[in-house]
Amino acid sequence: MDPALEHNLATDPFLAGIQLFNAGEYWHAHEQWEICWRVAQGIEAEFYKALIQIAAALVKWRQGNRRGLQLNWAKAQRRLAQLPAVYRGVDLAALATAIVAIVADPEHGERPRIGA
Repeated sequence: MDPALEHNLATDPFLAGIQLFNAGEYWHAHEQWEICWRVAQGIEAEFYKALIQIAAALVKWRQGNRRGLQLNWAKAQRRLAQLPAVYRGVDLAALATAIVAIVADPEHGERPRIGA
């Protein structure tokens, strides 16, 4: 395992989630962000729920489950609408654009990345 990822897994589930997401490990990213969501409140909780739902949508994308992709993305969009374009260093607007492209053309969608 990458030593930086191993360190982040142990110390910061938010950053670990980003690293896992960027590696295409959407389910594991989802699990890390659930740790954050459980202790968050208000807008921060909405932020984590949006990331969790995006990760869930991408799990469905990887499984070839177009309906699951669309349903999870619809849930995430409702949460993203309540958030600023950038939150905690995550460009949510760019991430949303990447997911929209995947939903529009799942077979040719490119794996999204989060910068933070």
